[in-house]
Amino acid sequence: MEPMTVPQDAGQLLAEGIHAHLRGESPKAVGLLHDAYLLRLGMHDVPGALQVAFQLAMVHGTTGHPSQFNGWLERSQRLLEAQDAGGSKLSSALEVAAGYILAMEVHKSLGPQGFTPLLPVLRRILEIGRRHQCADLICLALIGIGRAQIDAALIIQGLGALDEAMVLVLGGECTPIPNGLIWCAAIEACQEIGAFERVCEWTAALDQWRRDRPGVRAFGGECALHSGQILALRGAWGAAMEEFSAAGQRFEMNSQVYAAGAAARERGDLLRIRGEFGPAELAYQESAEHGCDPQPGLALLWAGRGETDAAAAAVDRCLAERIIPARRIPLLPQSIEVYLLLGDIERAAELAVELEQLARQSGCEIALAAAAQAYAGLELLRADAPAALPYARKAIQAWKKIGCPYRATQSRVLLGRALRVVGDKASADAELHAAARGFESLGALPEAQETRNLLIDPQASGTAAYPSGLTEREVQVLRLVAAGHSNREIAGTLYLSEKTVARHLSNIFAKLDVGSRTAAAAWAFARDLL
Repeated sequence: MEPMTVPQDAGQLLAEGIHAHLRGESPKAVGLLHDAYLLRLGMHDVPGALQVAFQLAMVHGTTGHPSQFNGWLERSQRLLEAQDAGGSKLSSALEVAAGYILAMEVHKSLGPQGFTPLLPVLRRILEIGRRHQCADLICLALIGIGRAQIDAALIIQGLGALDEAMVLVLGGECTPIPNGLIWCAAIEACQEIGAFERVCEWTAALDQWRRDRPGVRAFGGECALHSGQILALRGAWGAAMEEFSAAGQRFEMNSQVYAAGAAARERGDLLRIRGEFGPAELAYQESAEHGCDPQPGLALLWAGRGETDAAAAAVDRCLAERIIPARRIPLLPQSIEVYLLLGDIERAAELAVELEQLARQSGCEIALAAAAQAYAGLELLRADAPAALPYARKAIQAWKKIGCPYRATQSRVLLGRALRVVGDKASADAELHAAARGFESLGALPEAQETRNLLIDPQASGTAAYPSGLTEREVQVLRLVAAGHSNREIAGTLYLSEKTVARHLSNIFAKLDVGSRTAAAAWAFARDLL
């Protein structure tokens, strides 16, 4: 006697398919979801079939199968068009399904300009979601709208849209696959602009959600990457390195190539700070091979070993490419650090002003702390220690409030240097001793040694000390002027614009109190600067 065949249930197949995807069993998930799609289609449940098609498309879209994603999008569009052929108004269920198809179209259409060109579609999705109380559509739309607002420098409004979406996500109102996508997209958006308060809160919640479901393996790479970033911020660098390595491996397994590069770049930054320069360079190279720009961390590595032209060119290129203001926030602090190392006061000041303005627009505490630290370093380079003091103190307080010991320790060095210049040697030595111990406890050994050197030699400030307050870049220009080079030739040699060379020359004349290139050259000869 043949065994009885149990009729398949589309809802059960859908649930099993989603669970298989969350367990990391994507091929099994695709098979189950495909069966659910065909079963609903056979039952003439077109809205149900289209919602399953959305789930299928997103599984393919997040596991490195773009052609399969596109195929399911095309199939869904044709199926919806067939229902709409008579021109009659769509039913509520079909309109919700149409919203899911629009969400798929947004996913496909994302390009270098981000979500801004897609705002009309996103608003349509939000309208459908709110009319039919579909949490998935509401959240998918709010994430896109929020990111578009952030890109348009409406940072507070954009973060508000992300917050609204996360209320639904954290309340468990979304279905599992969109839930994870929305969660990761919100964290990524905040990470891009330095809103680490939300990154910390939402990453902890995502980690808890996954721990409450022991079999879940989906979104493990994203969770490990963002957990590593938080650990790095908090100074737990060993644990952070483990998370970045785990994230890279998980991204590689899921064919998330760019994300694997981002994890490698994060490793490179930590290795550089710890003084492991060879492994850091290898990590940056791995990042680049995955299509992820390793700058500006690699430029800091180059600047630290004296490759000033390469460092300046890399940071200039990076800043020129990152045209959306809000997305420049994470790039600016390290870029300013590079220019301060190079002694380029003008460029560092320009970027410090930009960082402060963006920090105030966003209200992000990390950006505000980084701006204060940048101004402290800038005033020291300008030889205005009294002006540096309040900025250094503000930076220390802000970094400690955030819970970032490494940046707080860097700011203590700036405070110590400023105190020494104004004549308060005892206070300066106390700050520098504390900073050296802080760097050593973190594992930032190169900066620990540089700080110890400051206690021995006050001139060992990390940048060359030149007479009359000349910067490293100004001395480079002066040497070329003395050698008889024109502004155009100097610009070509130093990879600067002629306008920038002219500004440097004007600053040189003012600092030296001379009125000609010949007088400036004579001044340099007399002081053995050539």
